[in-house]
Amino acid sequence: MLEGKVRRVSLLIFVLFISACSQTQPQVKSQVKLQIKKEKSACIQIEPRIKKQNEQINLIKLSLNSQQPSIQEEKWVPLKVEDEIEWNAKELLGHKYVWGATGPVNYDCSGFTRKIFGDVGIHLPRVSRDQAKKGQLVSFNELKKGDLIFFATKKRHPRRVTHVGIYLGNGNFIHASSGAKKVIICNFNKHCFYKKHFLWGRRVIPKKSHLASAL
Repeated sequence: MLEGKVRRVSLLIFVLFISACSQTQPQVKSQVKLQIKKEKSACIQIEPRIKKQNEQINLIKLSLNSQQPSIQEEKWVPLKVEDEIEWNAKELLGHKYVWGATGPVNYDCSGFTRKIFGDVGIHLPRVSRDQAKKGQLVSFNELKKGDLIFFATKKRHPRRVTHVGIYLGNGNFIHASSGAKKVIICNFNKHCFYKKHFLWGRRVIPKKSHLASAL
């Protein structure tokens, strides 16, 4: 009798255990399903953000492409050679004067003029007395921007060319000065020394000549 009771109790316990497991299993399955749904929803939310970033990058590329035509539309206008000569000469203001120097850092008077005119395609001889033989002879009152101007600075030789500069207009000229030891701009009305020792000018710029320059 006792053994029969024990078997019944153990069978009852086994049945109760199986019923408990059957109830917990659906709960676990449901939790797993909810977790999968959450992960899927998270993935769905991430995708639109990636698309928005791609759209922003595409917009940036489009804006950059829209700017390219403006860079390509450079306009070129003719520039007078005398203006280019003035510009290039003023770029060397303050460079040190050294006798016999032809650049690119130091210059003497004829080395300076040879450099400036050479940059615009006008070849000049090396020394001032040979440069004074080139081009059209010009008097003081006929000077124009871009003309070479020559001086006799030695008392023993009042008619011998010993110095050269470039006329800029309005009485101004630029030259590599041995007295100032650098490239400077002078004015005939303020520096009587140079006006008294002026010999003549030379016009070496071809007529109706222009250079191409970006606007």
